[in-house]
Amino acid sequence: MNLLPRTAEEFSSAEYWEKFFKKRGEKAFEWYGDYNKLCGVLHKYIKMQDQVLVVGCGNSELSEQLYDVGFKHLTNIDISETVVTQMIQRNAERRPDLNFQQVDATQTPYDAASYQAALDKGTLDAMASEEEGNLAKRMLTETSLLHSVFGCLARPLFLLFQVTVIMAAVLL
Repeated sequence: MNLLPRTAEEFSSAEYWEKFFKKRGEKAFEWYGDYNKLCGVLHKYIKMQDQVLVVGCGNSELSEQLYDVGFKHLTNIDISETVVTQMIQRNAERRPDLNFQQVDATQTPYDAASYQAALDKGTLDAMASEEEGNLAKRMLTETSLLHSVFGCLARPLFLLFQVTVIMAAVLL
């Protein structure tokens, strides 16, 4: 079963991700590292009481592991209805308050002051694969609407933690 797209542009397609998660099933897939690789950085910059938006959550176990160590204010979004349904079902009993929503990262319904941090492990890379990069630009514009100091890794306003191909090579 081949899960790789035929073209790089397919990575930015909602249809591709629906097929990906239907074919892959419920087995977790960790883009650019798992909780054990990232926890040092995440715990350094994100407070347990922070409202955190996890963009393009997929079926990663990162949010579940963050929840289990005390991060209770996590909103996970993904464009794939299939994976959101899988994640809701997977966490219904052990983590009923872990929030999963089917949302397009380029058109979020959230208020600018809703979140203190956003986590992204590869969504920007997937959107940047589209030839013109318009989706990536829209995602960056959308996440910048969630805070007033875009890209700043400092408190008190907002933290955007993005792991991209380049960062993953350095971090991991």
